Amino acid sequence: MKKIEAIVQSGTRDAVVAAIKKVGVGGVTIHKVQGQGAEDPPLVGEYFSRDMIICVIDDPKLDEIIAAITSVACTGTKGDGKIFVTSIDDAFDICTKKRGTTSI
Repeated sequence: MKKIEAIVQSGTRDAVVAAIKKVGVGGVTIHKVQGQGAEDPPLVGEYFSRDMIICVIDDPKLDEIIAAITSVACTGTKGDGKIFVTSIDDAFDICTKKRGTTSI
């Protein structure tokens, strides 16, 4: 399993969620986040607002999910966002007690 954390411009959030759900992602978590990119000037106390979309997927869907996100989130300008991918060792559904890929 992989965890995808996609930081995108707030205006593209709904389109990104729709695109990854179309690929077959069951659920997502969305956070409002703020930050600065590595190439941004050091603005003390000033940050850019973005949305972070988090989902856990089965490994075979990784490339398709990344393509779906980039196809709708890319405007071709600086600040479109980032996608981070990490490995997930296991997952548990608290209510159903399902474990692993059946829990996502």
